[in-house]
Amino acid sequence: MALPKEIEDATNNFDPSNLIAEGSQGQLYKGWLINGSMVMINRVKLKHKSLHKNCIQNLEVLPYLRHRHLVSVLGHSAITYEDHSQMTSTIFIVFEHVSNVSLRDYLADRRKKEMLKWPQRMGISICIARGIQFLHTGVNPGIFGNNIKIDNVLLDNSLNAKISGYSIPLASKKGHNNNLNEQRALNQIGCTNNSEKEDIYQFGVILLEIITGKLITSCSKLERGLLEATSPSLKAASPVSRGISDPSLHGTYAYESMRPAVQITTSCLSKVPSDRPSIEDILWNLQYAMQVQEARTSSANLIAKL
Repeated sequence: MALPKEIEDATNNFDPSNLIAEGSQGQLYKGWLINGSMVMINRVKLKHKSLHKNCIQNLEVLPYLRHRHLVSVLGHSAITYEDHSQMTSTIFIVFEHVSNVSLRDYLADRRKKEMLKWPQRMGISICIARGIQFLHTGVNPGIFGNNIKIDNVLLDNSLNAKISGYSIPLASKKGHNNNLNEQRALNQIGCTNNSEKEDIYQFGVILLEIITGKLITSCSKLERGLLEATSPSLKAASPVSRGISDPSLHGTYAYESMRPAVQITTSCLSKVPSDRPSIEDILWNLQYAMQVQEARTSSANLIAKL
């Protein structure tokens, strides 16, 4: 576990040039450890009235937040001091650094997007689902309300996905979601007090973006995508409507693989929170879609060799 002095050295005493982002969950800095490794350091200041039981429990969870599909926590530290006659604590959370190429970057760049054929997109979707599953069930207490959005899905050179920006609820969750108006609008469509189902809804938005290849930045775009996804052509034994899938995907997927992926996506985006599937159901369906695709690809390759 890094000590505050080591953290200050890593960030050059929190030099403003190392500040990456600032929001309701504190300040995020880049830094370098003595061995030259780059890390990300989240600095959160809390008044003592915010240090409730749940906060202490989540501090205890931090060392376990390591998973291949999360931007993992490498260490944390806390100091308590008096600030203007009021006791204050500062929490330092050290995250691994992942090359900051997001799934959004891939879908926004035509050349990169064309690299993401159907098997790659299914693989990325499964990675994200496994990361969410770990947050929900892999630690105790589970972590929900994770602001799951396409900007926070980072891809390495092998197209393995890691979720960043997930919730570590040290303070009040008020204002937790991104302040962008478009994100607030999207969240309102699936508004629910059940933060687990909020995560499912937000993952559904990402799945729709992966399938269509279109970034969803407004309620109207989301509604249009849903109308296309639920079109009658998806129920027929014919190729999926070219209006729903990304044109660059044509010829790279089996209909039997695309159909369950679209169906689980529309279930995630149900306006009734209780109708949304569990993350386990989502993962099962995505893995099934991948298996169907792999079987079809293997058969096609075998026929081509004959």
